[in-house]
Amino acid sequence: MSAPPDSASRLIAAPEYLPGRPARAYTARIMDALSSLLRAVKLSGAMFFDACYGAPWQILSPSSRVFSGLVAESSNHIIEFHLITEGRAYVRVGDETTPIDAGDIVMLPHGDPHHLGNGVGAEPVDASNSLPALLRGEIKRSSGGGGGEPTRLMCGYLACESRLIQPLLAGLPRVLRVRIRGDASGEWLENMIRHTVGLVADASPGSEAIAGHLAEVLFAEVLRRYVLQL
Repeated sequence: MSAPPDSASRLIAAPEYLPGRPARAYTARIMDALSSLLRAVKLSGAMFFDACYGAPWQILSPSSRVFSGLVAESSNHIIEFHLITEGRAYVRVGDETTPIDAGDIVMLPHGDPHHLGNGVGAEPVDASNSLPALLRGEIKRSSGGGGGEPTRLMCGYLACESRLIQPLLAGLPRVLRVRIRGDASGEWLENMIRHTVGLVADASPGSEAIAGHLAEVLFAEVLRRYVLQL
């Protein structure tokens, strides 16, 4: 029997919610809860872009709600993704710093303001000045930083309705990191993200619809892998 949607946040946040149950039973239960929630939550839009920075660099990204109108006019919550395809970086939310390497996806489900960077000594660059142009397609790629170790990443923004997705968000941490490189499904997902970023950059016909569907798959896959990591 599947878990009711409003139990998903408790299942994710507190494994002891099913005391004494085998890990496989717990995983099946939480997957059922996630499936119920994902069927109920409408994901209304997505934007992706490519970036490359040389160490040291540091980007200060504001709360993602600032860009909600650029991603989808009818939605009021934005979930942010960063896929590292080469090099390494870190993401810092408040006092919590999470290291990320090539093949990692980091998701910020609550849309918190955060620092993204690599190395020390770089002055933070306010992304508020460049992100609107990237999301409108006026700039194809973001780049900068120093002349050191390169970090290549693909960034994505997924729009949804805050009221509908809140039961799921309540069980998730501020920063959620999963590794997708190393198995067949992860390799497929990474290739699809690369393909979609290219379509969006070229403004290819149908790229908006493809980006939206890919974002749904990406969101579900990150959650699935996160649950398995628990």
